[in-house]
Amino acid sequence: MGLSAVNRTFLPLLVSNRLLYIVAGLIAFGFLWRRREAIAHALRGTLIALICAALTYLLLWKGGLSPLTAYVGALVVGVLIRRLQPARSRHISARVKRQVIAKFEKEKGETFNRRIHELDHVHPYSRGGGNAEDNVQVLPRKKNRSKGAKLGWRGMDE
Repeated sequence: MGLSAVNRTFLPLLVSNRLLYIVAGLIAFGFLWRRREAIAHALRGTLIALICAALTYLLLWKGGLSPLTAYVGALVVGVLIRRLQPARSRHISARVKRQVIAKFEKEKGETFNRRIHELDHVHPYSRGGGNAEDNVQVLPRKKNRSKGAKLGWRGMDE
């Protein structure tokens, strides 16, 4: 079997694997992009707790405690600081509300009525969706309530 025969045999597999990796990467990017606010909040909180724990460790260790005791103290401080940080805010800013409502009124040709319509998260907040303009939409109240926190819900265009 010559080199060209090997290339003809494995080249389609190599191309299909690359395509598979590209598709998987795009899916993973989409998954992470929809949860970007939740991920940023978690990383920010973890980083703050880590920095405080490291500073605590250094202060306790340089203060004369053994490294193990300083480590346990730093661990307790890090956990307490992480626990005391506030949860993500569900608040949708006025700017985002105005933009989403204007987009709805332009596309649908009807005015937004608070008694009929509600602002809805396309990717549910409880599953990591954020409050950015690309994740908020206007839905009739009944459809929004029937949607709940479902992913991939298909009843929006009816």
